[in-house]
Amino acid sequence: MQFGKTDINIQNKIHTMKMTKNKLAKGFTLVELLVVIAIIAALAALSTPVVLKQQKKASLAEAINNQKQIGYLMKDWDNQYGTYPETVNTNDGSSITVADANTLFRKFAEFSLVSSEEVFYAKLNFNKKPDGYTAALTDFLKAGECGFGYITNLNGSKPARCPVTIAPLDAATGTALDGEAFGGSAAYLCVDGSVQTGSINLSGVTFVNQGTAGAAVSVLDFTNTNIYGDVTTAPALLSPSGVTVPTP
Repeated sequence: MQFGKTDINIQNKIHTMKMTKNKLAKGFTLVELLVVIAIIAALAALSTPVVLKQQKKASLAEAINNQKQIGYLMKDWDNQYGTYPETVNTNDGSSITVADANTLFRKFAEFSLVSSEEVFYAKLNFNKKPDGYTAALTDFLKAGECGFGYITNLNGSKPARCPVTIAPLDAATGTALDGEAFGGSAAYLCVDGSVQTGSINLSGVTFVNQGTAGAAVSVLDFTNTNIYGDVTTAPALLSPSGVTVPTP
């Protein structure tokens, strides 16, 4: 039997299709798969530190922005009561018994100065995003929904760079700073409404600031008159709920 030219072309196409199908069915070899996996793993290893660093920078930026908003609240409160919110309720008529930074910040909600919990959030190792549920006053800033430590016994007459709120606090101590949360940086709201940042030292527990004599001093050194001015009534740090504060 003789085949015409057209028949031969059809046979060639069928043969080519069978060969292509066989190649596709064969898939990748083990070596090829291992090479692809190795490349993906290498790229992931290279990109992970960069991603984590950017996430920590974003957490710091969020904390700075939120503290600026808290600064406006503090100014309004100081203008009305001549002091910042305090642990006692005799100076402002508040009905709240203050036990931590969460309950102290709740005073702003009690007097309808703020309705959102988000402004008091900072991403730390021990807390969570506020759930937005504030039907009752006790629902505002429940345990774990606040990220800032609050320094008591302050008012607008204190030195301009006197810290009012600070983050990130270390969950293990409650009175020191976490060197990991914001990539080795800390942020604190000042009496003048600005938010300052600086490095946490190598031990990861002390944030330092330059005093007037040029010496490094702890921002949380409440006896330092260069930072806190008149310390007749010593300031004290209120940690957010969820942080364990050791007994002195």
